[in-house]
Amino acid sequence: MPCIAVESFRWAVENNSWQSRIGTVQTAFDDAAKDSGIAQPGADFVHTFYARVAPGLDRQFDGPSMVPLIAPRPLLAINGEIDPRTPLPGLQLCADATRAAYQAAGANDKFVLRIQPATGHKVLPESLTMAREWFVRWLKP
Repeated sequence: MPCIAVESFRWAVENNSWQSRIGTVQTAFDDAAKDSGIAQPGADFVHTFYARVAPGLDRQFDGPSMVPLIAPRPLLAINGEIDPRTPLPGLQLCADATRAAYQAAGANDKFVLRIQPATGHKVLPESLTMAREWFVRWLKP
């Protein structure tokens, strides 16, 4: 069950925290940089790359804009405190926007963000247990 939470691609680009996320598509990124004649790609090229492969990913379709649209449906987001792929400040932007949407919908109890202390890009067993309990509560199997 995939449980890694949300992020702000824009925040990562603007705060030089994009390297780990780009690392998940490194070959494609390197090829695109080479095709563009860029030997040392930086944040500007990251934006260009995102615009090619997923237009708007770090703008209008970024986490702080998209995740709140889930409200008022139940949403449990699980994230590691030190996950380099989903840096906490960017995640917090998503969470703040999402909390506001859930509050506006009168559904505060349907959004939970679980930050796993001192954890990277993985889901701990106790978080999996929480996720199962969440599904039982909201899906009522």
